[in-house]
Amino acid sequence: MSQAGRTTKVERTRPTSMKIATIIAGAVIFLLLAIPLAVQVITAFRGPFLPFGVSTAKWSVENFVTLWSLRDDFWAVLGSTAAFVGGSTVLSLLMAFGLAWVTVRTDAPLRRVISVLVVVPFIIPPIVKAQAYLLMLSPESGVLNQLLRLLPGDLVIDPYSFVTMTVIQALTNVTFPYLMIVPILTSMDGSLEESARVSGASWAKTLRRVTLPMLWPGLLGVAVLTFILGLGSLEVPLLFGQESGKSIFALKLWNLISAGAGELPQYGLAAAWGCVFLVITTIAFVIYLRATRNAERRASISGKGFRPTVMKLGAWKIPVMLAILVFVMLTAVLPLFALFWSAITPYPIAFSFEALVTQTQFGSFGAVLADPEFWASLGRTLVIAGGSATIACVAATVLAYGIARARRTGWTKAVDLFASSSVAIPAVIAGFAMFLTFMVINPVIPLAGTIVALIIAYSYRVSIAYRAGYSATLQIRMELEEAALVSGASPFEGFRRIVAPLLMPTVFAVWIQMFVLGTNEFTLPAFLATPESRPLSVYMYAMISPRSAQLYQPDQGAAMALIFTLLVFAIGYGLQWVVSLFAIGRAKRRNPIPGVGTADVVPPADPVAPDTRAVAAQDLEERRQLARR
Repeated sequence: MSQAGRTTKVERTRPTSMKIATIIAGAVIFLLLAIPLAVQVITAFRGPFLPFGVSTAKWSVENFVTLWSLRDDFWAVLGSTAAFVGGSTVLSLLMAFGLAWVTVRTDAPLRRVISVLVVVPFIIPPIVKAQAYLLMLSPESGVLNQLLRLLPGDLVIDPYSFVTMTVIQALTNVTFPYLMIVPILTSMDGSLEESARVSGASWAKTLRRVTLPMLWPGLLGVAVLTFILGLGSLEVPLLFGQESGKSIFALKLWNLISAGAGELPQYGLAAAWGCVFLVITTIAFVIYLRATRNAERRASISGKGFRPTVMKLGAWKIPVMLAILVFVMLTAVLPLFALFWSAITPYPIAFSFEALVTQTQFGSFGAVLADPEFWASLGRTLVIAGGSATIACVAATVLAYGIARARRTGWTKAVDLFASSSVAIPAVIAGFAMFLTFMVINPVIPLAGTIVALIIAYSYRVSIAYRAGYSATLQIRMELEEAALVSGASPFEGFRRIVAPLLMPTVFAVWIQMFVLGTNEFTLPAFLATPESRPLSVYMYAMISPRSAQLYQPDQGAAMALIFTLLVFAIGYGLQWVVSLFAIGRAKRRNPIPGVGTADVVPPADPVAPDTRAVAAQDLEERRQLARR
């Protein structure tokens, strides 16, 4: 073999920079997801405290034997969790589907305003919403119970009953399924429903025989994700369920590791509980994957004939608008009013005009703004949310590109499934698994209780960025990268200079979403944070929880919740505004199409690949037309 032939063979077998980057990104995601879960499984079989570094640790199934020996408690936890999470999931899906149907498929007035008002609760951090509902439902001073007392029958809602907890959990989760159902309804062709109506089917029969079967794959996915989201939520059970909801899984896990005075935390038993519910969520995730693997058979968009149908409400318009008004009052207006009233009163009192004149004071807002711990915890929140979003987006985007462009094999399918699997891990299990991991490695790598540990833990939601990056990569034609390779660029340089700029809008949008989720996060830091590293959500919980002793300041806690909500709103929408300005400016600078951007800006000639610009311009125009549709 000649020297040139040997050189070519070596170049073919040598890993490229892009392959190395993909392997590194995959390793990062593997460490984020697999290692903590592996530590949790090991702890379940090697307890009863920590699996390593403790003389009493040994391999056994004692934790599972203990779990099964407490059969009454085991079945009580399963039943309570199923009722709480399942009931709240069904209620939130029904409300979300109704709201999405009204805003997308009917002629209801003020549909754009309704869609904005429905999204408002999503901006409010979960711990703030839970606190607001607790204040709103206070038996003596709660504004909702005050309004109900005006009705005949002296109706009062018990905020600590199991049914109340389930309804509140449903109300706090409505926005998530709503945002996922809206595009599903938008992309469904209404001509199928029109055909059923012309054939004499009623609206109920059309919904049952046509609409729901067509939407089944998408609605099943929304239901599974909403179920997992509710299973991992700790805010409502922690504030409302200390008595009636003590058997709910999230609170059970929290109580097992939060030992009282003179007691040791039961990490092994908690890990066994986590394994049981991880199996349940994995089965739910597999069911979703199998049910949606042939979802294209129900596709209804067929090109020129596609047109959404708008249903005329007629006499139902007033009842529908009243129902939406009640929903907005319960999810946005009354909770925020309850927070504001608690912030301006020195102690819990019922609202009245006399109390408004004689009892109100605004010193709590000044006390919060003058509190150095408030600013310190706010700074930690921004650092943790920003760092975790950056790690997740960078690793997920690189891996998504490598998998999307690789040949479909069993290995790439497995990596794709694994990178998408974090959606099947409830936050409470992820928080506990990360807690165990940092406790185990702390003698060697002292990260437990630090900001770095929180950044790593927050990054576990990497599958959000991975799925978005994977879908965006599939929308980019490979001709652009092939032209770069023909021009002499390496695969990594083609990714950096061609693909990455095209992916930036998607990456920025996902980064903002993950940043906002990070600022709102409470479940993960509840397991991991210390007073030196706690973010604002945990510090705010200490202000509103009577168990916090000297930190308990309910009026300052309510004021802090309002300030926190305004900050999240301003930061989230401010970032979206900056990104939109950047995208518009970038399009104007680079767009060579007359009448769309600055037509007089012509890119310099490329002597190696003169057709690359034409392909890029065509791809850009097609993406714009798709966005307009």
